[in-house]
Parts: sequence; structure tokens; C-alpha cells
Amino acid sequence: MKVLWITNVELPDAANSRGNNVVVGGWMHQTLNYIKNSIELYVAACVSEKYDWIEINSVNYCGFTPEIDEIDFERIIESIDPDCIHIWGSEYNHSYYVTKAARNLSKIECTVLSIQGLVSVYAEHYYDGLPPELIHRRTLKEFFGRRNIAQEKKMMELQGQTEISTFQMLENCIGRTDWDYACAKQMNPQIEYHFCGEILRESFYVNRWKYEECDKEVIFFSQAHYPIKGLHIMLRALPIIKEYYPAVVLRIVGNNPQKKAIFKRSSYEKYICNLIHDNDLSNSIEWLGQLSENEMMLNYKKANVFVCSSSIENSSNSIGEAMLVGTPIVASDVGGIKSFMEHEKEGMLYHSTAVYMLADNVIRIFNSRSLAIQLGNNAHERAKKYHCIEDNLQRLIKIYNKLKCK
Repeated sequence: MKVLWITNVELPDAANSRGNNVVVGGWMHQTLNYIKNSIELYVAACVSEKYDWIEINSVNYCGFTPEIDEIDFERIIESIDPDCIHIWGSEYNHSYYVTKAARNLSKIECTVLSIQGLVSVYAEHYYDGLPPELIHRRTLKEFFGRRNIAQEKKMMELQGQTEISTFQMLENCIGRTDWDYACAKQMNPQIEYHFCGEILRESFYVNRWKYEECDKEVIFFSQAHYPIKGLHIMLRALPIIKEYYPAVVLRIVGNNPQKKAIFKRSSYEKYICNLIHDNDLSNSIEWLGQLSENEMMLNYKKANVFVCSSSIENSSNSIGEAMLVGTPIVASDVGGIKSFMEHEKEGMLYHSTAVYMLADNVIRIFNSRSLAIQLGNNAHERAKKYHCIEDNLQRLIKIYNKLKCK
């Protein structure tokens, strides 16, 4: 059976062959490694510079640019004549154009889209927890071409309209939470929803957090690059935590915006810098830069608690990785998180803008060795089932077999 994947990013084997380095999309690469011996796989990825088909380790790769249209996708599809087309994510224009191409070629019945995030819904949460005066502010950088927060939200809303149009053409989608089921059905009540969990990166299945070996009073925070990830919420909670644990350390994946020249900062970066300065938090924060898979795994193991304070998520891969490792988790009760985490069983949940409850949950875990261990063990057991490689691989192959073109 021939399957054509459409991906938002270039996968590692193809990227490495062209001298590039990729640190995102690990779940897709892991799925590819397990499924490539069961199907004839073709991967078309969105890249900065187009390239034709190359074969690497029994998988065929090509690259298309963001400017691609339905005609170009028709050529790609016709050159392969796949039995199934699998689109990974709906956030970008190419998902719309490949869906349209599949419909034009009478292959829409054998096309399926995996829901990742949903920009049409994420846009509604872009301002969550932000002070009103920040939303329309512009820094010097934003006067010279960079979009400010209000413009970013507007761009997300426009992209969301394209996403909705994509779903309205589709007949099949793959999801994994009650949240993405509800959203998909509201965009297209006739769409057939197929459940399939995600296969995460290998090292998180084989490494375990241990209380005795973790760095006490350390919080690990894995994404901080834009408002939806909620770093501002975490930074507002940190002074409360410091009242009880003055030596607390927040380790953040990403680069320190304080080290940027003032004229190069975005409005959100300026706000983050102000929160750090006004609350005297500089000595309580470690910026880790961009981390490899192994470095991420080590930081999950070292942390006393992992925090996800996003204003919206579907099923966060970072939470999934932390659960597999068994790191105690505090997470905002948003999106699809409740589909795989029960409050006070596999993690601690709080209302997304309730800064004081985020702080309280972290303090409770710091206070109690037994609670930390219990949460970590329960999370690991739940994640083993939710992210089970064998089960999810079988589900995906079953979906392909069900949808394959006659």
C-alpha cells in the first residue's frame, strides 16, 4: 500500500541528507521509523527550497515551498497515485491546497488529516492572561515589520478561516482528545473521526524520573516562544512560590530575551523582561536554549516538577513526554488535557489564568515526596497506554487500510 504524507516540517533523515538540522516533529519521525516497513511511504514536506524525490532508508522524500498551490499538489499526487493521503496538521495553507487537490482528483475519500493544534480555536485564546494595555502596544521592532500581539492574533484568525475551509472539504480526520473531536465536529458535522494516539520520541519510553535523583525545588518549563504557551502565567506564579521556597529555580527551554538588544524585542518579550525585573526573578531562572531529545529527557528527570501553563493545548507532546518519564506535572486545565490526565491522580490541574492555583499546586508537590512519587507513577502508567507504540501503530495501519482508494 502506497501512503503519501504531507508534513509541516522536513523530517530528520531528509534534512540531514541535505545538511540541515531539525529539532521539531519528533513524533512524526518516530512513527515513520515504525511504519515504514509495513507500507510504501512517500513524504512531501514544507521546506524553504523545493527539491525532487530522493530515497533514504526505504522512504521517498520531496520538498515543497509554502507558496505551493493545488495544481502543484495534483502533480505530486498523480506522480505517486497513493492509496492513502495523510496530512499532518491543519495550521498552514498547504493543508488546504492538498485537500483541494485530493478532492479534484477524486481522492478525498482516501485522505485523512491528523489534528495537531487548531489555529481557528487557538486564536480565541491568544490574549488569555495578558494585560489589556499590552495587546495593541508596539515596540520599535514591531514598527519596522514585526507583527505585534493584536496583529498576530488577527493573522491566526485569518489562517483559522482557511483551516475551517479545509475541514469542510475533508471526509476523515484523526484525533486523540475530546477537545479535538468537538472542534472537528463543529467545523464539519459529517466528518468521520478516527482515534489514534501519538507515538513519541524513543528516549522518553525508556527513561524514568526518580525522586531521589531529581533536583529539589526545580521547575522545568519546555516552551516559551509566544503567549499561548503561558510563560507570563508561570512568571506571575513564581514570586508566590518563592515566598515558600526562596531557592526555587525555573528552567526554561529557549533563549533569554533580556540578552536581546531592547530595539530587537517584541512586545511579548518586553513584557516577559518586565515581569522578571519587577519581581526580581533573574537569579531564579535558568535559560536552557534549544535542547536536543536527550537534553530534554535529562531535564525531565532532573526537575522536581514539570509545568505546562498554556492557555490552550490539544494533547501537549511535552506533557506526554513528562508523563512517560514520570515527572510530576502541574498543567492548566485547557483543551484536551483532561482526556489523558485526571486532577490529583496523574497530575495537578488548575484554571488557566488562576496564577495562585498554579503556585499552590507546585508548592504541594514540593511539600510532599509521596505526592510527587504517586503522581509520577500514575502518569507513567497512563502514558504507557495512551502513547503505546504497538497500539497506535496498529490503529494507524487500520485507518490506512479502511480508507485506501479502491
